Amino acid sequence: MDYPQLVWKFLLDAIFPIRCIGCGVYDTYFCDLCMTTVKIRNDFECVGCKRPVAEGNTCVHCRNDFKINRLFVATDYNDKLVEKTIKLIKYNFIKDLSEPLMALIGIYADNLSSQIRFNIFAGDPLLVPVPLHKKRFNWRGFNQANILAEKIAAKYGVELGLNILARTKNSKPQADIEDKKSRIDNAKDSFECLVDLNGRNVILVDDVCTTGATLNECAKALAEKGAGEISALVVARG
Repeated sequence: MDYPQLVWKFLLDAIFPIRCIGCGVYDTYFCDLCMTTVKIRNDFECVGCKRPVAEGNTCVHCRNDFKINRLFVATDYNDKLVEKTIKLIKYNFIKDLSEPLMALIGIYADNLSSQIRFNIFAGDPLLVPVPLHKKRFNWRGFNQANILAEKIAAKYGVELGLNILARTKNSKPQADIEDKKSRIDNAKDSFECLVDLNGRNVILVDDVCTTGATLNECAKALAEKGAGEISALVVARG
């Protein structure tokens, strides 16, 4: 047993006690009651134009511009608890909040499977998290997309590919850019696929999709190395 680590955790908990970010109850960052208030999506929308589509397929109007074949979204970023959770992970480095985000993805995937008999993970896909640039990774200490992908792979028995994509440009964070065109330009040519995929289906994993620019640039890099169907699974859409 790591007694120094336990002592350190005890001291941190005493000084900065863990409380639910929603209701303030102690001993959890996201309590079960608050979890039930988050609306889980049961619809699908196009990654490009957000039109309603069947089973997440990119619509005919956006297929020329997007290499993403399908988009799966668990909930909405305009939910204040979801937004706060994601921001606390990314900017306050609270890794434990990946647990409720994974719970939301799990509820979403299980609902689709039970309600409309749709399995996101059919077809032996490879789970590929959207990577951070090494400078940003070193600043944060972890990549939340990696953590989510690891949890999804463990829960659903899907193969995980952590070293498939690399971010080659240390671009400005997309969250700091409001204009859609500027987001697209900022993400352009930022990723490289490091392996040949030989027709393998891929599911990209990330926390948020807004314009879809980052996911699309990842998909372009994957397609260049022979990926089959490329889907994206995110916690929320802004």
